[in-house]
Amino acid sequence: MFVSRLIPALAVCLCGLSPDAGAQTAKVVKRLSLQDAIQDALANNLSVEIQRTSWQGIREAGTLGEEAAFEWNFGITGSGGWRKSGGSSYSTVPFDDDILNAQVDTSTYSNTRSITTTVDRRFQWGGSMRFNYTPSYSGSSSETMYTLLDPPYTAFPGRTSSNMRPYSGSWGLSYTQDLLRGFGRKVTTAQLVIARRGMEAADANFQRAVQNEVANVERVYWNLVDAQMRLTNARQSLEIAEIQLQENSFKVEIGTMAPIEVTSAEASVAQREVSIIRAEADLLNAKDAFMRTVYSTTERPDDIELTDAPGLTQFNLEEEAAIETALNNRAELLTRRIELENAKLSEEVSQINLRPNLSTSISYNGSGITASAIGPVNSDLLAFRFPGYNININFSMPLQNKSARASNIRARANLRSAELALRDQELGIILEVRTAYRNLQAAEKSIIASEKSRILAQQQYDAERMRLEGGLSTTFNVQIRQNELDNAITTELNAKIQHANAQTTLQSAMGTLLDYRNIKIQ
Repeated sequence: MFVSRLIPALAVCLCGLSPDAGAQTAKVVKRLSLQDAIQDALANNLSVEIQRTSWQGIREAGTLGEEAAFEWNFGITGSGGWRKSGGSSYSTVPFDDDILNAQVDTSTYSNTRSITTTVDRRFQWGGSMRFNYTPSYSGSSSETMYTLLDPPYTAFPGRTSSNMRPYSGSWGLSYTQDLLRGFGRKVTTAQLVIARRGMEAADANFQRAVQNEVANVERVYWNLVDAQMRLTNARQSLEIAEIQLQENSFKVEIGTMAPIEVTSAEASVAQREVSIIRAEADLLNAKDAFMRTVYSTTERPDDIELTDAPGLTQFNLEEEAAIETALNNRAELLTRRIELENAKLSEEVSQINLRPNLSTSISYNGSGITASAIGPVNSDLLAFRFPGYNININFSMPLQNKSARASNIRARANLRSAELALRDQELGIILEVRTAYRNLQAAEKSIIASEKSRILAQQQYDAERMRLEGGLSTTFNVQIRQNELDNAITTELNAKIQHANAQTTLQSAMGTLLDYRNIKIQ
């Protein structure tokens, strides 16, 4: 009949094969447990890959940006120049035993070169050091030209001179230390400490993202299991309705049943065929959602077969213990606590900055005598031949200190906000755990109750069929019992799926889903 031909055709369509698929290469079906699906998703899911890339970038960068403030800095500055200058004057000069008036033109040439080498560093305890070394060259020469203003008006050169000791140099070492603001350590290292805590927050955020993805994989896995089981139940219900139709048709042919009973059975078959069509569409949609979640960055398998089925698993933990576990494990709380610690540090720094600034610096400056080469100059510097010492104390304080006061006000407000945000997060998580815990308990009870209901519905259906065979009932009554049995099976399936999802929700609320699934983040 039509129904017997329809079921195989629907099965062929569901598998994605054409009617002549026997001549084609069979598709490879990948069998997946829930744990396998989670592992595949963590390796191939696009959202996880985005989160992992961001997390690895933060981990690799680490505190490099803030540590750069305390690294050694080396610098070289070179300079050089050449200049010509001159002037004119009048004087008398001896010439051929006479004293004659003459114009004196003087030209001066100067050539300077210097290199300044510096090495400096800030320290985490609030001090800073600077070393500098500056060798220099300053050469000069001058030429004089005499022009007689009396006959015979002759011009002739005069004396020339040059600097015979053009080389010189100096070097210095200085150290500066804050004194009044806690020696500057907390102020200096605040951003570095915050950056280190930021790495911890990044770890927590990535852990939370992975946990959310694992929970999502579990949901789509159980949704697909649900769709597969619903389709299986619908097909089994159709088979039962078809058997009933065949029996009724036979009884009508032999005259032991009224023809109206066949019509009623045919209506039941048609109703279940519609249910199969809907179940097949739901299955395809659930499979697409599963593929999109698990295999978003890699080639998808031809087909999949899920091997795990939902069942009743006992949760042996009291509600208060579950809440305490959540408060110790939730990544959101760790992030909030880090934000609170950062706010406390910023508030402490703002309090320190309200104090006046008091610092001291000690420096040494050495120099060498000018020489005709750089070697003697360096010898003087290394021998500390011409030392110089300085000590300075610097004190400053804005009279109204408005900037520091404003920063302190903002820091105290941020600290209060961080405290309230942490408390609000704790209350939200407590409510989330309690809700998930009670939903899991309700799901456990629903599985037990629905299983009993399904058993009773099966017994009532079997009894009604026996009554029908004995002529004490009608096909309509049997169909009612069958519908009740279908509903009981569906209710039991829903209870199992809800229990599996409730288990996932509670583990997520406690922040232990990754441990529960034995997943390690690396």
